[in-house]
Amino acid sequence: MDDDRKASLRVDRFEQDLVEVLGSRRKTVLPPDGLVTAAVLVPLFCSKGKLYVLLTERSHQVEHHKGEISFPGGKMDPEDRDLKACALRETAEEVGLDPEDVSIIGELDDFYTVSTGYHVVPFVGIIPYPYEFRPSAREIASLLTVPLDVFFDPVRRHETVWTMKGQAVQIVSYLWEGHNIWGATARILQHFAELMEGRWVHSQGGRECNAT
Repeated sequence: MDDDRKASLRVDRFEQDLVEVLGSRRKTVLPPDGLVTAAVLVPLFCSKGKLYVLLTERSHQVEHHKGEISFPGGKMDPEDRDLKACALRETAEEVGLDPEDVSIIGELDDFYTVSTGYHVVPFVGIIPYPYEFRPSAREIASLLTVPLDVFFDPVRRHETVWTMKGQAVQIVSYLWEGHNIWGATARILQHFAELMEGRWVHSQGGRECNAT
């Protein structure tokens, strides 16, 4: 069996493990506590036998998180029937990804953002790739396709403590190709990696990875 085929099999098994792990755990649900409730999508895709996550570089025209690396998503609107619908709508608006093209696998733990006062609910989804993304010119400066293994590599993870609003806050960040991925985005990815670390590309079973 050639190396590409082996890689494809390992990726597909990881996706199966992801469904199992997220479907069998009880997530941490945080109360909104007067914060703005928002939902984000953690969009995963397969390319050439490797898993990637799609991230966005925010423009400097948005109200919050100017120039930062983030997941597609945003605050819940009155017309959103639930938080999953919110994550899919915001993703469609920001990167042009049709909700029908997203397969939601499950949820990660809720998170708070200290500096901007958001209560964030992350959804993990598999998306097709390649894809004709249509990023919003106002909200998105660029799209980043980051290999998922970046977030399983402890050498790439940096931790420090900042004082924000009188509180000591642990800041996690990952450096990738000149980009600093930090804040809630980094904490969500760290949480994801901790959940899946024991299953990360160890298995040789499964079906061939299908990017569509």
